Amino acid sequence: MTRLSLLLTCLLIAFLSAALAAAQQSLQTEPCFDEKSASPPPMITSCPAGIPLSPGTFSATPLSDGSATTLYGDADHNIVSLYGSYGNAETSGSALTHFNRGMSLAQNIKPRCPDGSVPPPNTNCQVGNFTQPPAIVVLFIGFSNWDIEIGGGHSDAWSAKGQDPVLLTGQPCATKCPNLNNHNGFNAWNQVRNDTVIQDSVLYQVYSPAMPLVGAHVALFDGAFGGQTLDRWDPTPIGFYSEQIGNPCTFSSSQQIDPECNYNRVKDDLLANGYGEGQVQAIFLKAADPYPQCDLKVLYCPTGSTEADADAYLAETYMGDIVRYLKCCTLDADGHSTGIPRYPNLQQVFINSRIYGGYAVNPPTPPGGTDGCVSPEPFAYETGIAVQRLIVAQINQANGEPPTDYAGDVSYDVAPWVDWAPYLSLG
Repeated sequence: MTRLSLLLTCLLIAFLSAALAAAQQSLQTEPCFDEKSASPPPMITSCPAGIPLSPGTFSATPLSDGSATTLYGDADHNIVSLYGSYGNAETSGSALTHFNRGMSLAQNIKPRCPDGSVPPPNTNCQVGNFTQPPAIVVLFIGFSNWDIEIGGGHSDAWSAKGQDPVLLTGQPCATKCPNLNNHNGFNAWNQVRNDTVIQDSVLYQVYSPAMPLVGAHVALFDGAFGGQTLDRWDPTPIGFYSEQIGNPCTFSSSQQIDPECNYNRVKDDLLANGYGEGQVQAIFLKAADPYPQCDLKVLYCPTGSTEADADAYLAETYMGDIVRYLKCCTLDADGHSTGIPRYPNLQQVFINSRIYGGYAVNPPTPPGGTDGCVSPEPFAYETGIAVQRLIVAQINQANGEPPTDYAGDVSYDVAPWVDWAPYLSLG
């Protein structure tokens, strides 16, 4: 983790500058409205076989505490470490080469105009009839858990569903706060009110007027949204597009089937805040499979399942599709590539695994539903193995190895440079 921390530190060094002007404005502090998950995954009729687990029955070694020889115990002999057979640090061989490539790409991150151009020093961007400073956009995409960590939450989970008493005391619902530069008088964050404890979202910690951590030329932009699991960021027939048949994109005013639904929503949000896709140079992704049904050890799966049916491998497949799309390109009306990159100046993609998911013992809402099975253990833990496998696949393919069965081709030619994101906590 030392070298990963160094890489992220270097990335942040590129961000540091004068205090953020937007954070110095006099803004209201009321919490944002509770977010209504858009086009949520279809409800399933039951939890996976054997789920929920009894509290205390699941334990696993964190990937960061394993080693190149620590095995998970599944039939495919997955390794419990951040970089698989490379261990927990990118200090030698192909892993070191991958790390150095990321360090080199970080040097390309610089303030740009919305069209992606780099203006001369001390020159603003001409946008329509007005000028604005160039900026670096760091984009966060994913589901509600990520949204809460980035922008903050407010009410306890499920309280918005009219349940009394609150079913998940201390667990905030996602809220859709306006992003930076939205001139509506509100902050771009919530301070999460977990009952008696007030937790600070990432945007609050970074942009708090008391001590902003980045300059006005850096925009940490929250593009995550409730219910937007990994499949809904995958615009291929494997992902969201296949689910959209007869279920138009709820983000689109035209209500047309749109496999790029989330990306077009983010594009509109960027434009509303004075930014453009050409300024997006780093992306942080965190999401998971919706309602997982099979684990890597095939202990909690439908009858007849094999390790190939594991949701961790499905997550790896989704992420492979997503990173290839992030590299290139937008789609035409028939779902075919236009050859035009959506984020032409994207340099780095950081992916985080699902945080601890618990034992899914909370009462489902509505009664008879399966809310408690959205991402329980061991499925939440195994998303870490999916992220690790994707990163290792890219490292190995850069060393001449063929594409893997699940991630597919994630070589530097077809995918952006990918590595672990830091775990973000509300504190």
